[in-house]
Amino acid sequence: MGKRDRYTFAATFSEQKRFVGLPPDEFCLYVPLALLAIFLNMWIFGPTLLAAVVGIRHLKKGRGSQYLLNLAYWCLPTSVMRFFISILPDSYKRHWVA
Repeated sequence: MGKRDRYTFAATFSEQKRFVGLPPDEFCLYVPLALLAIFLNMWIFGPTLLAAVVGIRHLKKGRGSQYLLNLAYWCLPTSVMRFFISILPDSYKRHWVA
């Protein structure tokens, strides 16, 4: 491994990691629902997957790729978000700087 192969940089700022063609936040929601639909019950998890796809596309329309993570940080309880974000302070501790 040469010095030039050590680091990889995105060609643009808007280029992001993708898994199976999906951004990470969508991948974490769609893949488990799809697997549940395939292996357990298509009639329950199929419509749930469809609703998740439509809902997430509607929420993210015109916003950044990390919008769902930011929304979860501000809206979900701290105990849930500690699983995803451990470095940031609790969202309820807001300090206004004047």
